[in-house]
Amino acid sequence: MTYLSHLAIYIIYPLALTSSYSINIAKLEPANTSIYYKNEVIVIAKDSAKIAFKNKIVKASNDSLRIVTAYFEYGQYLHTIGDNEASLINLNIAIKLAEQINNDKKTAEIGNYLANVYWQAGKYQSSTDTFILAYQSAKKTNDSSQMAKVSMNLASNYNYLGDYDQAIKYALNALKIKETAKDWERICYHYVAMATIFKETNNIEKWDYYINKAYKLKDVEHCASFGDIAKIYNNLGSLSVRKGDNQKALAYFDSLLVLSKEVSFNKGISAALGNSSDIYKSLNQTQKALELLLESEQYFSDPYEIISNNNSKAELYSLLGQKKTALDLVLKNTTLNDLRFYSMEHEKTLSLLSQLSADLQDYKTAYKWNDSLRILENKLRDDKVRKGIEELETKYETEKKEQQIDLLTTENELKNQRIKAGFVIVIILIVIVLLILYILNIRNKQAELKQNNLRLQVLRTQMNPHFIFNALGSIQNYMLKNDARKASQYLSQFASLTRATLSYSTAESISLADEIGMLENYMALEKMRKQDRFDYSINYDENLDLDFIRIPPMLNQPFIENAIKHGFKHINKGGVLTINITDKKDWIEFIIEDNGEGFPKESPKGNHKSMAMSIFENRRKLIKQKYKKDFKFQILNLQDEYPSQTGVRITIYIPIIND
Repeated sequence: MTYLSHLAIYIIYPLALTSSYSINIAKLEPANTSIYYKNEVIVIAKDSAKIAFKNKIVKASNDSLRIVTAYFEYGQYLHTIGDNEASLINLNIAIKLAEQINNDKKTAEIGNYLANVYWQAGKYQSSTDTFILAYQSAKKTNDSSQMAKVSMNLASNYNYLGDYDQAIKYALNALKIKETAKDWERICYHYVAMATIFKETNNIEKWDYYINKAYKLKDVEHCASFGDIAKIYNNLGSLSVRKGDNQKALAYFDSLLVLSKEVSFNKGISAALGNSSDIYKSLNQTQKALELLLESEQYFSDPYEIISNNNSKAELYSLLGQKKTALDLVLKNTTLNDLRFYSMEHEKTLSLLSQLSADLQDYKTAYKWNDSLRILENKLRDDKVRKGIEELETKYETEKKEQQIDLLTTENELKNQRIKAGFVIVIILIVIVLLILYILNIRNKQAELKQNNLRLQVLRTQMNPHFIFNALGSIQNYMLKNDARKASQYLSQFASLTRATLSYSTAESISLADEIGMLENYMALEKMRKQDRFDYSINYDENLDLDFIRIPPMLNQPFIENAIKHGFKHINKGGVLTINITDKKDWIEFIIEDNGEGFPKESPKGNHKSMAMSIFENRRKLIKQKYKKDFKFQILNLQDEYPSQTGVRITIYIPIIND
């Protein structure tokens, strides 16, 4: 008996016959009592379930998803009572219906279950194909947990079938999905499965690496089920045996035994006892090895364990000189129908029968068993022989000189054509990519040029000659009146405004504090120039973080200028200009309101569009396009809404562009 054979089926068995990781693996083991023991009860249950299933189909009416669910649940029930054939029929109906209604989530769930049932039925290719379908469906739903589960089940299939390249591919894929999603639920199962694959390929270093990763996480919540912990200790013990440290191996198997007995996990108990027995056999402690095997028998749950145990005990009895007892044990295997399903143990049984019969000097029987062994060996090699013949036949056909020359010539021509076509396609693709890059570059330059032009236009509107002339005239006026203090103050504010305008006109964004400072400076200059014909105020919440919030610069100034220039044109005093600033999460709301003349009825606001308004509109469109944020703007003639009031209210939602 090789190490790990006691848990071989348990370890490679695909994950999760249900959609949850929390499955109790012990419940998946066949019952110790034959199913016929409760045959009458099962028949009643079958009938009851069938009636319930039919009722569900009737109630589902035209609800396709409910019909799919009914077939799926009925298929699951049939599987749990051992009727795999009927289960497969109903599960196949369920998955086909799920595919028809394009329900990828249900297809993945049913496919994962159906593939496991196929596996138990020995239909390995169907199992693998169904797992692939389930994985593709899970991938469409971006369900990382289901994708990882199915991918690892595929890895287990390929590992069992000896296709280690595919096993590693899907196992690593499952791990990548779990670790990328930071999904640590049952992560130990995946590490153990990886370790098992590397064990099969005799890569001790990687086997050790992954099983120790699992060991470090085994006590972390949700990272491992009890079954995973049992596998970890079993693997650690087997690794120690491989490294020649039998004492350490026995300690691990003893831990597995204690833990398994605490929760009555029979497979773990029988594995610990069986593997410990192998160690004592290698240490020539035959009697101790036999005692452990005898103890393990009460925990068996499937025919393989019985067959394997009989062969192992027979070897020990033979070493103890009890040849007849050994022979009787091996003969029991020949009465079990399941022997034919386990080729390695079948060969071992026939070999022991031949050897023990010869030891007992029954050479005629020994010859008979040896003959049966040779027949079985030849039968096991039939597939290899058949494949060898097919390869020779193919080689013979392809080696015919004339056909070979024609075939090679045709293939070369096709290859040359493909190479030429490939070059042409590559060149076309390169040209297309270069053309796209060229167009994008031109567009970017055009956008940049347009933005620079707008900045110059903004600068011109802010620092127009008329404003500069008026400002300098006001300064001169104060100087002529010998009012040096006001002249100095006006000049200082004018210089500050000029410097800010030149600086901000090239900036992508400025702080709200800088915007407010510039507006306040501008209105103060205009108030002094207009000789206090109007008052102004800027209102905002004191808790507003002015230095942190950033907005596009100089969008409000043209509207303030219009209010002063046109709204207060015929007002000698009593003008009021108010700016209210409010934080609207992703926008800053500016409400600019004056009590000036407003728009005259004979000249509606829509009939004339100033240069400043045109520039503002272009800037608004560019900002919306660049930052993908809405940019609301409204103008209201107050007299239109409130007949007793005059003036204009302008509402601007300027987007915050901190990012």
